[in-house]
Amino acid sequence: MSELIHYETVLIGACLQAPELIAQAGLAAGDLQGEYHGEIWGTMQALQAKGVTPDLVSVSDACSAPVGLLAEAMRECYSTTPSLVLTWASVIRDRARRQRLSAGLQALAVSDHDADMLVHHARELLLGVEQDAPQARPSNRDIIDERLRALEDRMSGRASHIGLSYGVKDLDELIYGMRPSELIVLAARPAMGKSALALQAARVNAEKGKRVLVFSLEMDNGELFDRMICQGARFPADRYANPDPYDNTIGPRISGTVKMLKEADLHCFDSVFDIEGITAKARALHQERPVDLVVVDYLQLIGSKSQRSQNRATEVGEYSRALKMLAMSLGCPVLLLSQLNRNVESRPDKRPLMADLRESGSVEQDANKIIMIYRDEVYHEDSPDKGVAELIARKHRGGNIGTTRCAGNLRFFSFDDLAFGHQQQEAPRNDPFA
Repeated sequence: MSELIHYETVLIGACLQAPELIAQAGLAAGDLQGEYHGEIWGTMQALQAKGVTPDLVSVSDACSAPVGLLAEAMRECYSTTPSLVLTWASVIRDRARRQRLSAGLQALAVSDHDADMLVHHARELLLGVEQDAPQARPSNRDIIDERLRALEDRMSGRASHIGLSYGVKDLDELIYGMRPSELIVLAARPAMGKSALALQAARVNAEKGKRVLVFSLEMDNGELFDRMICQGARFPADRYANPDPYDNTIGPRISGTVKMLKEADLHCFDSVFDIEGITAKARALHQERPVDLVVVDYLQLIGSKSQRSQNRATEVGEYSRALKMLAMSLGCPVLLLSQLNRNVESRPDKRPLMADLRESGSVEQDANKIIMIYRDEVYHEDSPDKGVAELIARKHRGGNIGTTRCAGNLRFFSFDDLAFGHQQQEAPRNDPFA
């Protein structure tokens, strides 16, 4: 009997005599390699989940393993001391992880994937093996105590309920900014300014020392930085694109923003077009230093190197789900831009609704927050709201929804709070202007 099979045998024998050790062992049925051992372990876990004590009789009745094998395991077991049993489980787990890693790398070595896909799959394999490692799980008491400490910090003013900023104070206050692990969808029809608002959020937080990643599938890096320079310096985009050669004020006006952007921990990518590349790059940079914000512009342009469903809505839903999982695994917000379909154009009131999300798939379910942009002047030349944008919070999981009116000055690619104070519009029953 090999050493590994011996450890599996005595582990099974110990857990048949002391079933409370099964959960502490932290093993899956696939981790055990001996004949019938995986089936026995899975049966013991299943019986325990049903409230049945997994002893010699109940386990032998519920699986195909010979009763003699179970009896032998109990005879071989010489201790049920928890520390010793958990040592056996640790050896088994380590061998199983090494075997999975070896088999996975061998399969990749003979695959016909290109180099980028090999790197992606290798990272996913390593991440999966790493997650198999036992991790200390906080108790309910620890979790609640931590949440109460956070509540006390907010009550005392030591901490704020608002996460990362969009650069619009009224919007931050309405939906609590961008908080860790959130997937935030920013949606609008073309020319409404969703890329401008997303870049503003990226720049504002990079300016505060945050590590920010921007994946643009629509603009190259040069255009991204041109826009952020105009934003930060409050410099007109048309004068920046076609400058007066005799204007000596340009340099001094943009110098502060240029210096900040050069020093910022801001990473822009204009050549990553697939979901595998986006998630792999974000995780790789997160390992160097924790990422604070990821911006993806935009959902409908994302592709994949692997075979995907022919149903485009399902495919787009898979991308939004992958980005939600990325937000949760990195513990940072992901700001995902999305187009809207043309249905909005056929309505008298062209303010967008969640149903207007283009190829939405599961986007509405995955998102923690959905923000939509509406500028009346796009549809009405004589609009009394020229220069005003409405930032409409259609979904806010666990918080308020409503509309924030702000100054939308796309000549500077910027959105700013209106000078005359808060302009939030809540649901009709809470409308302060009613």
